[in-house]
Amino acid sequence: MIGIVIAMETELRPYLDGTETCTRIGGKLFYTLRVGNKKAVIVYSGIGKVNAAYATTLLCEHFAPDLIISTGVSGGLGRSKILEAVVATATVQHDADTSPLGDPVGLVSTVNKIYFETDTKTTDLFCSVLGAKKGVIACGDQFIADAEKSKRIVDLFGAIACDMESGAIGQIAYLMGTPYAVVRCISDGADENADISFETLCTKASVLLHDAVEKAVRQL
Repeated sequence: MIGIVIAMETELRPYLDGTETCTRIGGKLFYTLRVGNKKAVIVYSGIGKVNAAYATTLLCEHFAPDLIISTGVSGGLGRSKILEAVVATATVQHDADTSPLGDPVGLVSTVNKIYFETDTKTTDLFCSVLGAKKGVIACGDQFIADAEKSKRIVDLFGAIACDMESGAIGQIAYLMGTPYAVVRCISDGADENADISFETLCTKASVLLHDAVEKAVRQL
């Protein structure tokens, strides 16, 4: 079974027609359905790292998925085009910073990792099926709408996109020992025009992403 973590109602909406059941657990909504030709559970996490980590933990504890997929829209950081699909080779939490104590920026305390690697086989399949590029996707509790902040994230981590959930999902997947993948569609440039393009393109990006995930999952 596949577990899917989705943060926003706009991103969730394209999946709802196929919903079989909806259950509330710990304040989060879980939808059972078929994605492609696979049984799946989608958790509607809400935005941000804490919501994503909590929802992913509930997903693992109550449904024990064989694979977790983080999907939704992302900022392009000046390295990915609007409405382009991107797939993560690893995620990083760009706002984790204990560097005053001598740690590298991005190090997540207790697990002592910067990069949370995705499942290689699934990542390569998604890239092949979708014609998507792959690379590091950065995550943080910030909506990036500043070119200088984007440049810093790129310079530190070589990231090709940014979001607000995938790094936290990667951390929980690592702790749970569950393979995970991240498939995103670029909705904005993570620059000063991000707020304008995000509102305009989020719905379109979510529909494109749903169709792409359905297509890729059929070949898992």
